[in-house]
Amino acid sequence: MAEPAPLRGRRIIVTRTRANAAGLVDALHQLGADVVVVPLIATVPIATPADVADAVTALAQSAAPRWVVFTSATAVRLVFPLSGVELVRVASVAAVGPATAEALRENGVSVELVAAEHSAEGLAGELASRGMTGATAWLPQAEGSRPVLADRLREGGAEVRITVLYRNEMPAGAPERLAHALEAPVDAITLTSGSTAENLWRALAGRTLNPGIAVVCIGEQTAAAARRHGIEVAAVARRSNRAGLIEALTGHLAARHPVP
Repeated sequence: MAEPAPLRGRRIIVTRTRANAAGLVDALHQLGADVVVVPLIATVPIATPADVADAVTALAQSAAPRWVVFTSATAVRLVFPLSGVELVRVASVAAVGPATAEALRENGVSVELVAAEHSAEGLAGELASRGMTGATAWLPQAEGSRPVLADRLREGGAEVRITVLYRNEMPAGAPERLAHALEAPVDAITLTSGSTAENLWRALAGRTLNPGIAVVCIGEQTAAAARRHGIEVAAVARRSNRAGLIEALTGHLAARHPVP
């Protein structure tokens, strides 16, 4: 007899759009979960295709070594349909962590560097250790990104160029959709970025989650953002990617919340 699916009977809220979380939603379904998609973050593009093309052209004409440094999978999804082929030809590619690297590899990109410490600080340190004096680094990123990565690369001697690709917003009606989803029993909520953590807090509008709901985060930075807003974190993925998140989720629920 086949083993039961490990998430059979579990009701899980995923806080990204179906398009951006398709792999996660599909994987949870395959494990038996009842998945409720409640998007708490929406991507609003800011840069135009011409902005991206111009940035890639300028990078190609800049001093070597040339790097393009990705700090989110969202940036990868926005850049590569526009200038991916040209970008790979002119620069080495660095990623802040496994989820971003996975998005790059899905676009056929060989990733030169993935930060062992999945943070802007960790990525900056590893790039600096390779020697950034005279180098050129292009950072396609979100509005409001912390300046630490750009600052440290400049301190290491690199010329840094930033393109603000997009901003993150909480979709209209998200608080109401979340409240509706929470009317029925929920076993866990997944958070995949600091923005989803902050928007969960905003959508709750002062309410607290039922103590039986496990908040599971994709990495320590996401967990830190949740805790800053008073959200108790039940589990944090050891690997900051989809597989790591699912491992943390299933492991926590199996250990702490056995199915009756």
